[in-house]
Amino acid sequence: MKRIVLALFVAVIAFSSCENLEDNSPAMQGMIDSLFFKANEVLAVKNEDGSYTMQGINQNEVLTLQIDRAQLGTYQLGPGSASFATYVDANENVYTTSPNGSGVIELTDRCISCGWLTGTFQFSAILEGIDTITVNRGFFFEANFLQGGLFQDESQLNDGTLIAKLNGEVFEANTVIANDNGAVISVEGAIDNKIITISVPSDAVPGNYGIGIPGFDASFTTSDGVEPATGGLISVNFNNTGTRKLRVFFRFETENNSITEGDLFVDY
Repeated sequence: MKRIVLALFVAVIAFSSCENLEDNSPAMQGMIDSLFFKANEVLAVKNEDGSYTMQGINQNEVLTLQIDRAQLGTYQLGPGSASFATYVDANENVYTTSPNGSGVIELTDRCISCGWLTGTFQFSAILEGIDTITVNRGFFFEANFLQGGLFQDESQLNDGTLIAKLNGEVFEANTVIANDNGAVISVEGAIDNKIITISVPSDAVPGNYGIGIPGFDASFTTSDGVEPATGGLISVNFNNTGTRKLRVFFRFETENNSITEGDLFVDY
């Protein structure tokens, strides 16, 4: 009789545990400074270059993690790393570990055939020249990369994304066009008649480059004409010439405008 009762008890516990996992699958949460972040929706995708991107989204925030492959282990974040984390707050401020943040993403479990990844993360991300956040006790559970793409406006057919602050106001391009002429990769992000243009050499490698170094250039265009950059910084996070994917962070000044917190991610 005791064995029967024990067996039933174990069965109930096992069923309850499976039910809890199902209710919480997939999941992403963590502590951002002293505030608790929990995603209402978790998205993931396998990129063409073999990297994996995961996003946790709620009403006001987006937390993004990217690892350069899906081998179990620890992925360092920060200077020179192809893995990164970003956090977009309710005011659309973009905090990022690239190029000057730090942290780790640890992939602790996976099922490639099932299409999910599980792990933990912690990092410090920077809103350039303004603020730094610390993310601790983060985890993602069974983020599924076979069920769709990432958070974006599907109504636009673009080569990627470009977001920045234009004179302190959010500039999120509706149209993004990337072109490689064999010597220079040029990316244009536009909202109506306002265009941010960033150029880097076709063979650019990760690093920080002052605008004015050959091949590295920027400009801002309005209906009044083109304003060349008078100074600034372009940080190449990665440039995969095989898969033709480019991620760049940037800031620059023109005669009449200030572009800060720039972040572009394109296929060219």
